Amino acid sequence: MDSYFCRECIAAEPLIKYLLWSTGFILATLYCLYLTFRSFKKARLIEDMPTSLIRSASQGFTELIGIAKINQQALIGPLTSTPCLWWKYSIEKYQRAGKSSSWVTIESDTSEKAFYIDDNSGLCLVMPQGSDLTARHKRQWRGSQRRPSSAHKQPSSNSKESLLGILVTTDIGFGRRYRYTEHLIRDGDPLYVLGHFESDATGQRTMSVEKITGNILRSWKQDFSQLLKDYDHDKDGHLDIKEWKMVTSAAKKTALKQQQNTVALPPEHQIGQPAESGLPFLIGSDEQGILSKKYRLKAFFCCAAFLALGSAATWYISARGI
Repeated sequence: MDSYFCRECIAAEPLIKYLLWSTGFILATLYCLYLTFRSFKKARLIEDMPTSLIRSASQGFTELIGIAKINQQALIGPLTSTPCLWWKYSIEKYQRAGKSSSWVTIESDTSEKAFYIDDNSGLCLVMPQGSDLTARHKRQWRGSQRRPSSAHKQPSSNSKESLLGILVTTDIGFGRRYRYTEHLIRDGDPLYVLGHFESDATGQRTMSVEKITGNILRSWKQDFSQLLKDYDHDKDGHLDIKEWKMVTSAAKKTALKQQQNTVALPPEHQIGQPAESGLPFLIGSDEQGILSKKYRLKAFFCCAAFLALGSAATWYISARGI
């Protein structure tokens, strides 16, 4: 490692090794710059985007603020068995490799089931796939088994064990080689969503009578024996032109009723990932101001990393006299 702080050593390095390290420094610097602007852009959008009401929101890129609500049935947190609307978890194992040691993720997953946001003007279904999601409920603790035991399913944040988990960085001596982390969004949490809003995502409310009729006919044809039983009046085993006209007429009447019933229902709102590239999809279970501060803090650290890596890259490249 000392060779990387020695100009003479760097100058004497093989050209291939020097080019690889130089390229790595440059790419890492550019990536930190990208993360800086990306995080700052998200913070500015959260601060400047006007908030819409669900009942009157325009179609497209929209900001909603409300309360998280259950969609049909609550989920269960995989590690803590806590009722929730969304979860994300990881299980890490403490591993040694020579003189170095680190936590290695051996299992992780994220739920994709939709949930609702309620802003007192209506309900909107939130599709979390592809979102940059931050949850206010986070639990992290350690254990000696790959999966947490029932005795540690819901550790108290004030317990001595939780305090020990924070203070002790290497707990191999205690036999706790696994670290568990679970993030949750729970019913009633404040919810911020910035994404693509649609009031008729399924297209049912704007579907024409002709299209509904076609769908009904295709459905009826799957049970052709029932069609013959209902409309084959001459009992010849097939439907002639006159009989088929009766079938299409009945299908059209059914379609008209379905359309009237659909229009009478409240619109089904949905918000998800924007189709346009460059637009973020943000979900957070914290207040708007807290989310903005989190992204600004991330932008600050990424900017600091950019400056540090940029300086290191400049020094490393110049050490060879280029």
